[in-house]
Amino acid sequence: MASGSSSGVNETLRLRGAGKPPRIRQPTKAQMEERWKSTNPRDLAYEIATFMGGEWPTRPVRKVQLSLEGAPRECEDLMELTQLNPTLLSEMTVPTRELFLEVYYDDLLDVYSQVMETLAPEDPHGVRGTRVTFDSVRKFKHLTISLGFKAVSDVCQAAFDHPDTDFDEWPEVTPDHRPGCWCTLDVAKFTQLTAATVALVKMILDEKGVLPPAAEARIINVAKRFYYDDV
Repeated sequence: MASGSSSGVNETLRLRGAGKPPRIRQPTKAQMEERWKSTNPRDLAYEIATFMGGEWPTRPVRKVQLSLEGAPRECEDLMELTQLNPTLLSEMTVPTRELFLEVYYDDLLDVYSQVMETLAPEDPHGVRGTRVTFDSVRKFKHLTISLGFKAVSDVCQAAFDHPDTDFDEWPEVTPDHRPGCWCTLDVAKFTQLTAATVALVKMILDEKGVLPPAAEARIINVAKRFYYDDV
């Protein structure tokens, strides 16, 4: 009885195709030949983002505006102040760099505003205008260090390292999102270096993505070698 029942189940599974990998449908010739309609990088980005009902993202309203007044005007001074490592930017083609920096420019202004919007009236010691949320500073630091702007990123790190920053005793497992955590930020220095960073990005944008000559000496060139070159 058990044997007959087992064989019946096996037969049912065999008929249903159990145990076989799912069939992968190959694209048709028409689908293979289909191309994006846009050739301009900006239009192509919009076409891809809105493909099949997608929506083009909208930016938040900036409640705190950043003034570039007082930022250096010379490229060499900006490079020195921001401590930009232009290696990653140098790896991009000029059109890609221009398009990337257009978005990055607005990102800097948006996230700067988000940091400043969290500015608390005073810290536990009664000092005004120094406390901001961990989440907003973390977001800004990731944005700036990702492209090699070391100076303003270091200011963010100093806020994390401040003795009044309320981390738990196991920082190696600190979560990305800490809604109740506040950092003591040097707001004046943060604003100064952010303005210099934005000014330098704008300077490159004004040149249609072409890196300035001052960047050349700061690019880190790594020789590509295979493991057996040392043998």
